[in-house]
Amino acid sequence: MGSLIIDNVATRGHIVAMKKETPPKKHLYPEPRNTAAQIKEDAAAYGIRRDVLGVREAKDQMSALLQRAAGGEEIVITNGGVPTAMIVRYRPVIRVKPWQSLRSFRIAQPMQPDSQQHIDADREERC
Repeated sequence: MGSLIIDNVATRGHIVAMKKETPPKKHLYPEPRNTAAQIKEDAAAYGIRRDVLGVREAKDQMSALLQRAAGGEEIVITNGGVPTAMIVRYRPVIRVKPWQSLRSFRIAQPMQPDSQQHIDADREERC
């Protein structure tokens, strides 16, 4: 059921609250329906350490949960029994040199003599 919005409407000199129903919000992701036991079992099948806690439990144990996450464990936080968030170890983003096209790479290479002689010599040594 969607949330209710109250509009004030004047009728016969009185203000009357009328209720309008708004449509429910559509979510980008489907609502997860896994239980805590199923989440742990699925993770164990892949060799992943994962624990499931409610919001209040997680709030009370946040420091310990952060240490466990730093050690490689994944912690799923549920709200009303529905998984809503996950605490995982921080992995820094590795920055690399910007991509350049193969054409620009070839242009940057110095001109070299044909290497067919070297390839033929190498093949004869292997036989």
